Amino acid sequence: MSEEEKIFLAQQEEEQKAKKVPKKAEQAADLLDETQQRAAAAYEAYREAERQLEGAYKEQEQQAEKVYKEAIEQARKACEESIAQARKIYGESVDRGLRTRDEAERKAREARNETVERTWAVFTKARK
Repeated sequence: MSEEEKIFLAQQEEEQKAKKVPKKAEQAADLLDETQQRAAAAYEAYREAERQLEGAYKEQEQQAEKVYKEAIEQARKACEESIAQARKIYGESVDRGLRTRDEAERKAREARNETVERTWAVFTKARK
């Protein structure tokens, strides 16, 4: 083998060794890239979970607000119904009181008229 052939073979060996090093570096870079991609996907999944959690909190808050408003509305209606019923009972009581008073006044007037008539009858008899 000539000196030139030896140099040529040595150069080829060096080139092959140089190619092996980049393959390992490429593999490491590929592994790093894959790890970064998985980390980015995990982070995106985390952010999506945060958005879903925020949405769930907002939905729960809206449901609580709806229940609160319904309870307030029910309380308002119950209050209005109680007031209407109390006014009705009050009105009926006033009507009964007025009827009782009217009846008592009528009876008192009748008793007065009878007494006045008897008094005049006695008076007129006494004058004769």
